[in-house]
Amino acid sequence: MSTKSFAQAFDTICASSEVKVYRVIPTPGSVYYWSVDCGQIISPDIHADSIRVSWCGTPGTHQVKVVEQTSSGCWGDTAITSVVVNPKMQLNISGPAELCVGQPVWLTAKGASSYRWSTGETASYITVNLKDTFNQIQVIGKNACETDTATWTIKVHPRPTASFTYKPQNPIVDESVYLKYTGQGATDWTWYIDNKQPVNGSVSEYETSFNEYGNKSIMLVSQNQFGCTDTFIDVIHIKYDFKIFVPNVFTPDGNGINDSFKAIGFNLKSIHTMIYNRWGELIFESFGVNDAWDGTFKGQPVTDGVYVYMIDAEATDGEHTYLNGNVEVMY
Repeated sequence: MSTKSFAQAFDTICASSEVKVYRVIPTPGSVYYWSVDCGQIISPDIHADSIRVSWCGTPGTHQVKVVEQTSSGCWGDTAITSVVVNPKMQLNISGPAELCVGQPVWLTAKGASSYRWSTGETASYITVNLKDTFNQIQVIGKNACETDTATWTIKVHPRPTASFTYKPQNPIVDESVYLKYTGQGATDWTWYIDNKQPVNGSVSEYETSFNEYGNKSIMLVSQNQFGCTDTFIDVIHIKYDFKIFVPNVFTPDGNGINDSFKAIGFNLKSIHTMIYNRWGELIFESFGVNDAWDGTFKGQPVTDGVYVYMIDAEATDGEHTYLNGNVEVMY
Protein backbone atom coordinates (compact mmCIF):
# COMPACT_ATOMS: atom_id res chain seq x y z
CA MET A 1 0.00 0.00 0.00
CA SER A 2 1.37 3.34 -0.94
CA THR A 3 0.93 6.67 0.74
CA LYS A 4 1.01 9.91 -1.36
CA SER A 5 3.29 12.79 -0.28
CA PHE A 6 2.45 16.46 -0.76
CA ALA A 7 4.77 19.39 -1.37
CA GLN A 8 4.61 22.93 -2.66
CA ALA A 9 3.72 22.94 -6.36
CA PHE A 10 5.61 26.11 -7.34
CA ASP A 11 8.07 28.48 -5.73
CA THR A 12 10.05 31.58 -6.65
CA ILE A 13 13.22 32.60 -4.89
CA CYS A 14 16.01 35.08 -5.31
CA ALA A 15 19.53 34.01 -5.99
CA SER A 16 20.60 36.35 -3.22
CA SER A 17 18.38 34.39 -0.78
CA GLU A 18 20.08 31.06 -1.19
CA VAL A 19 18.55 29.08 1.70
CA LYS A 20 14.90 28.03 1.65
CA VAL A 21 12.82 25.51 3.65
CA TYR A 22 10.59 22.93 1.96
CA ARG A 23 8.17 20.57 3.77
CA VAL A 24 5.45 18.01 3.26
CA ILE A 25 2.46 17.06 5.41
CA PRO A 26 4.00 14.47 7.70
CA THR A 27 2.75 10.95 8.32
CA PRO A 28 3.78 9.36 11.62
CA GLY A 29 6.53 6.83 11.14
CA SER A 30 7.24 7.79 7.49
CA VAL A 31 10.62 8.76 6.13
CA TYR A 32 11.23 11.04 3.14
CA TYR A 33 13.77 10.94 0.37
CA TRP A 34 14.55 14.35 -1.05
CA SER A 35 16.52 15.39 -4.14
CA VAL A 36 17.44 18.85 -5.48
CA ASP A 37 18.75 19.37 -9.01
CA CYS A 38 20.51 22.71 -8.41
CA GLY A 39 21.51 23.11 -4.82
CA GLN A 40 22.40 21.28 -1.63
CA ILE A 41 20.29 19.93 1.23
CA ILE A 42 21.82 21.31 4.42
CA SER A 43 19.36 19.88 6.98
CA PRO A 44 20.87 17.59 9.64
CA ASP A 45 18.18 14.96 8.94
CA ILE A 46 17.83 14.52 5.19
CA HIS A 47 14.89 12.12 5.62
CA ALA A 48 12.72 14.43 7.72
CA ASP A 49 9.43 15.87 6.52
CA SER A 50 11.14 19.26 5.94
CA ILE A 51 14.52 20.27 4.60
CA ARG A 52 16.59 23.39 4.15
CA VAL A 53 18.03 23.92 0.66
CA SER A 54 21.01 26.07 -0.21
CA TRP A 55 20.43 26.95 -3.84
CA CYS A 56 23.21 27.05 -6.38
CA GLY A 57 22.26 30.56 -7.50
CA THR A 58 22.00 29.61 -11.17
CA PRO A 59 19.02 31.52 -12.61
CA GLY A 60 16.31 29.35 -14.15
CA THR A 61 13.65 26.80 -13.22
CA HIS A 62 14.79 23.95 -10.98
CA GLN A 63 13.09 21.12 -9.09
CA VAL A 64 12.80 19.75 -5.58
CA LYS A 65 11.62 16.12 -5.46
CA VAL A 66 10.46 14.05 -2.50
CA VAL A 67 9.13 10.51 -2.15
CA GLU A 68 7.64 9.07 1.06
CA GLN A 69 8.25 5.62 2.50
CA THR A 70 5.83 4.60 5.19
CA SER A 71 6.67 2.67 8.33
CA SER A 72 5.34 -0.48 6.64
CA GLY A 73 7.84 0.00 3.78
CA CYS A 74 5.34 1.20 1.20
CA TRP A 75 6.43 3.91 -1.28
CA GLY A 76 4.28 6.88 -2.12
CA ASP A 77 4.22 8.93 -5.30
CA THR A 78 6.99 11.40 -6.04
CA ALA A 79 6.01 15.00 -5.32
CA ILE A 80 7.73 17.69 -7.35
CA THR A 81 8.07 21.41 -6.71
CA SER A 82 9.26 23.69 -9.52
CA VAL A 83 11.45 26.48 -8.21
CA VAL A 84 12.23 29.59 -10.26
CA VAL A 85 15.52 31.12 -9.20
CA ASN A 86 15.65 34.81 -10.14
CA PRO A 87 19.11 36.10 -11.02
CA LYS A 88 21.10 38.08 -8.49
CA MET A 89 20.93 41.80 -9.15
CA GLN A 90 23.83 43.11 -11.20
CA LEU A 91 23.43 46.86 -10.81
CA ASN A 92 25.79 48.97 -12.89
CA ILE A 93 26.22 52.47 -14.27
CA SER A 94 27.52 53.35 -17.71
CA GLY A 95 28.77 56.74 -18.93
CA PRO A 96 31.95 58.74 -19.54
CA ALA A 97 34.74 58.56 -17.00
CA GLU A 98 36.20 61.95 -17.97
CA LEU A 99 34.76 65.18 -19.34
CA CYS A 100 35.25 68.94 -19.46
CA VAL A 101 33.83 71.35 -16.91
CA GLY A 102 30.38 72.58 -17.88
CA GLN A 103 29.83 69.66 -20.24
CA PRO A 104 26.61 67.71 -19.59
CA VAL A 105 27.06 64.02 -18.79
CA TRP A 106 24.54 61.26 -19.50
CA LEU A 107 24.60 58.33 -17.06
CA THR A 108 22.53 55.16 -17.42
CA ALA A 109 21.81 52.54 -14.74
CA LYS A 110 20.88 48.94 -15.51
CA GLY A 111 20.12 45.77 -13.59
CA ALA A 112 17.24 46.85 -11.32
CA SER A 113 13.53 47.53 -11.66
CA SER A 114 13.60 50.90 -9.87
CA TYR A 115 16.30 53.48 -9.21
CA ARG A 116 17.09 56.47 -7.04
CA TRP A 117 20.13 58.59 -7.85
CA SER A 118 22.11 60.69 -5.42
CA THR A 119 20.86 63.69 -7.43
CA GLY A 120 17.26 62.80 -6.56
CA GLU A 121 16.10 61.52 -9.96
CA THR A 122 14.30 58.19 -10.18
CA ALA A 123 14.62 57.36 -13.89
CA SER A 124 17.08 54.80 -15.21
CA TYR A 125 19.15 57.65 -16.69
CA ILE A 126 20.15 61.17 -15.68
CA THR A 127 21.85 64.19 -17.24
CA VAL A 128 24.01 66.32 -14.95
CA ASN A 129 26.45 69.21 -15.27
CA LEU A 130 29.51 68.76 -13.09
CA LYS A 131 31.83 71.52 -11.93
CA ASP A 132 34.09 69.92 -9.34
CA THR A 133 37.29 68.26 -10.48
CA PHE A 134 36.31 64.91 -8.95
CA ASN A 135 32.73 63.64 -8.77
CA GLN A 136 31.02 60.48 -7.55
CA ILE A 137 27.44 59.75 -8.57
CA GLN A 138 25.54 56.95 -6.80
CA VAL A 139 22.38 55.08 -7.66
CA ILE A 140 20.34 52.74 -5.45
CA GLY A 141 18.65 49.96 -7.39
CA LYS A 142 15.82 47.74 -6.21
CA ASN A 143 13.98 44.69 -7.50
CA ALA A 144 11.71 42.10 -5.94
CA CYS A 145 14.66 40.39 -4.29
CA GLU A 146 17.16 42.92 -3.10
CA THR A 147 18.61 46.42 -2.96
CA ASP A 148 22.04 47.38 -4.22
CA THR A 149 24.14 50.51 -4.67
CA ALA A 150 26.45 51.40 -7.56
CA THR A 151 28.91 54.31 -7.78
CA TRP A 152 30.29 56.06 -10.86
CA THR A 153 33.39 58.25 -10.66
CA ILE A 154 33.93 61.09 -13.12
CA LYS A 155 37.05 63.19 -13.53
CA VAL A 156 36.25 66.75 -14.61
CA HIS A 157 38.97 68.64 -16.48
CA PRO A 158 39.25 72.45 -16.70
CA ARG A 159 38.80 74.31 -19.96
CA PRO A 160 41.37 76.67 -21.45
CA THR A 161 40.49 80.28 -22.16
CA ALA A 162 40.42 81.53 -25.74
CA SER A 163 41.23 85.17 -26.50
CA PHE A 164 43.52 87.01 -28.89
CA THR A 165 44.70 90.47 -29.89
CA TYR A 166 45.52 91.79 -33.34
CA LYS A 167 47.79 94.44 -34.84
CA PRO A 168 47.46 96.97 -36.35
CA GLN A 169 44.27 98.18 -34.71
CA ASN A 170 42.95 99.76 -37.94
CA PRO A 171 44.17 97.51 -40.75
CA ILE A 172 43.66 98.37 -44.40
CA VAL A 173 43.09 96.21 -47.46
CA ASP A 174 46.03 93.87 -48.22
CA GLU A 175 47.87 94.90 -45.06
CA SER A 176 49.30 92.11 -42.87
CA VAL A 177 47.29 91.50 -39.70
CA TYR A 178 49.08 89.75 -36.83
CA LEU A 179 46.94 87.61 -34.51
CA LYS A 180 48.26 86.54 -31.10
CA TYR A 181 46.72 84.15 -28.56
CA THR A 182 46.35 85.82 -25.15
CA GLY A 183 44.34 83.20 -23.22
CA GLN A 184 45.59 80.56 -20.81
CA GLY A 185 45.87 76.78 -20.60
CA ALA A 186 45.78 75.89 -24.31
CA THR A 187 48.15 73.55 -26.09
CA ASP A 188 46.52 73.63 -29.53
CA TRP A 189 44.91 76.44 -31.56
CA THR A 190 42.69 76.51 -34.64
CA TRP A 191 42.03 79.79 -36.45
CA TYR A 192 38.97 80.41 -38.62
CA ILE A 193 39.50 83.48 -40.80
CA ASP A 194 36.40 85.25 -42.13
CA ASN A 195 34.15 82.16 -41.64
CA LYS A 196 36.33 80.02 -43.88
CA GLN A 197 37.91 76.62 -43.33
CA PRO A 198 40.46 76.40 -40.50
CA VAL A 199 43.95 77.50 -41.42
CA ASN A 200 46.84 75.07 -41.47
CA GLY A 201 49.01 74.71 -38.42
CA SER A 202 48.21 74.64 -34.72
CA VAL A 203 49.95 77.87 -33.81
CA SER A 204 49.31 80.46 -31.12
CA GLU A 205 50.24 83.32 -33.47
CA TYR A 206 49.05 83.77 -37.02
CA GLU A 207 49.50 86.30 -39.83
CA THR A 208 46.81 87.00 -42.42
CA SER A 209 45.51 89.75 -44.72
CA PHE A 210 42.28 90.71 -46.50
CA ASN A 211 41.88 91.76 -50.11
CA GLU A 212 38.60 93.61 -49.61
CA TYR A 213 37.22 96.05 -47.07
CA GLY A 214 34.48 95.43 -44.51
CA ASN A 215 33.94 93.55 -41.25
CA LYS A 216 35.88 90.28 -41.01
CA SER A 217 35.15 87.64 -38.39
CA ILE A 218 38.06 85.88 -36.68
CA MET A 219 37.32 82.81 -34.57
CA LEU A 220 39.87 81.04 -32.37
CA VAL A 221 39.22 77.59 -30.90
CA SER A 222 41.76 76.76 -28.20
CA GLN A 223 42.20 73.25 -26.82
CA ASN A 224 44.16 71.81 -23.89
CA GLN A 225 45.79 68.43 -23.35
CA PHE A 226 42.50 66.94 -22.11
CA GLY A 227 40.65 67.81 -25.31
CA CYS A 228 38.64 70.56 -23.62
CA THR A 229 38.00 73.63 -25.77
CA ASP A 230 36.99 77.27 -25.59
CA THR A 231 36.03 79.65 -28.40
CA PHE A 232 36.62 83.37 -28.88
CA ILE A 233 35.29 85.48 -31.77
CA ASP A 234 36.21 89.04 -32.69
CA VAL A 235 35.35 91.23 -35.68
CA ILE A 236 38.05 93.27 -37.43
CA HIS A 237 37.06 96.17 -39.64
CA ILE A 238 39.22 96.39 -42.76
CA LYS A 239 39.48 99.84 -44.34
CA TYR A 240 40.59 101.04 -47.72
CA ASP A 241 43.97 102.75 -47.78
CA PHE A 242 42.23 106.08 -47.38
CA LYS A 243 44.34 109.23 -47.47
CA ILE A 244 43.46 112.89 -47.79
CA PHE A 245 45.60 116.03 -48.05
CA VAL A 246 44.37 119.55 -47.34
CA PRO A 247 46.55 122.53 -48.41
CA ASN A 248 47.04 125.38 -45.95
CA VAL A 249 47.54 128.17 -48.48
CA PHE A 250 46.56 129.05 -52.07
CA THR A 251 46.94 132.07 -54.39
CA PRO A 252 43.82 132.78 -56.48
CA ASP A 253 45.60 135.35 -58.68
CA GLY A 254 44.74 133.74 -62.00
CA ASN A 255 48.27 132.76 -62.97
CA GLY A 256 47.27 129.08 -63.28
CA ILE A 257 49.43 128.02 -60.35
CA ASN A 258 47.76 127.08 -57.07
CA ASP A 259 44.71 129.12 -57.98
CA SER A 260 42.11 127.09 -55.99
CA PHE A 261 41.57 125.27 -52.74
CA LYS A 262 40.39 121.66 -52.45
CA ALA A 263 41.20 118.49 -50.49
CA ILE A 264 42.80 115.76 -52.54
CA GLY A 265 43.36 112.03 -51.89
CA PHE A 266 42.46 108.57 -53.10
CA ASN A 267 39.73 106.02 -52.39
CA LEU A 268 37.41 108.96 -51.79
CA LYS A 269 33.66 108.73 -52.43
CA SER A 270 32.65 112.27 -51.52
CA ILE A 271 33.99 115.41 -49.85
CA HIS A 272 31.74 117.89 -48.09
CA THR A 273 33.73 121.12 -47.83
CA MET A 274 32.68 124.30 -45.98
CA ILE A 275 34.67 127.56 -45.80
CA TYR A 276 34.03 130.26 -43.18
CA ASN A 277 35.35 133.80 -42.90
CA ARG A 278 36.63 135.33 -39.68
CA TRP A 279 33.08 136.32 -38.66
CA GLY A 280 31.81 132.76 -38.93
CA GLU A 281 29.92 133.35 -42.16
CA LEU A 282 29.70 130.40 -44.57
CA ILE A 283 31.18 131.66 -47.82
CA PHE A 284 31.67 128.38 -49.74
CA GLU A 285 30.18 124.87 -49.68
CA SER A 286 30.61 121.88 -51.99
CA PHE A 287 29.98 118.12 -52.00
CA GLY A 288 31.96 116.78 -54.93
CA VAL A 289 35.36 115.14 -54.84
CA ASN A 290 36.60 117.45 -57.58
CA ASP A 291 34.92 120.64 -56.40
CA ALA A 292 37.31 123.50 -55.53
CA TRP A 293 36.98 126.97 -54.01
CA ASP A 294 38.28 129.67 -56.32
CA GLY A 295 38.66 132.28 -53.56
CA THR A 296 35.49 134.20 -54.31
CA PHE A 297 32.31 134.97 -52.38
CA LYS A 298 29.16 136.03 -54.18
CA GLY A 299 31.22 136.40 -57.36
CA GLN A 300 33.82 138.69 -55.83
CA PRO A 301 37.38 137.82 -54.74
CA VAL A 302 37.78 137.62 -51.00
CA THR A 303 40.44 139.63 -49.24
CA ASP A 304 43.68 137.93 -48.37
CA GLY A 305 43.90 136.42 -44.94
CA VAL A 306 43.08 133.28 -42.98
CA TYR A 307 39.84 131.33 -43.50
CA VAL A 308 38.47 128.30 -41.66
CA TYR A 309 37.59 125.04 -43.41
CA MET A 310 35.54 122.09 -42.21
CA ILE A 311 35.64 118.87 -44.24
CA ASP A 312 33.66 115.62 -44.05
CA ALA A 313 35.47 113.13 -46.30
CA GLU A 314 33.78 109.79 -47.05
CA ALA A 315 35.97 106.90 -48.21
CA THR A 316 34.92 104.29 -50.75
CA ASP A 317 34.07 101.82 -47.96
CA GLY A 318 31.80 104.37 -46.24
CA GLU A 319 34.23 105.47 -43.53
CA HIS A 320 34.10 109.18 -42.68
CA THR A 321 36.98 111.42 -41.70
CA TYR A 322 36.32 114.87 -40.25
CA LEU A 323 38.91 117.60 -40.67
CA ASN A 324 39.04 121.27 -39.76
CA GLY A 325 41.77 123.85 -39.94
CA ASN A 326 42.90 127.10 -41.52
CA VAL A 327 43.73 127.99 -45.06
CA GLU A 328 45.40 131.28 -46.01
CA VAL A 329 44.48 133.26 -49.12
CA MET A 330 47.41 135.11 -50.61
CA TYR A 331 47.71 137.36 -53.69
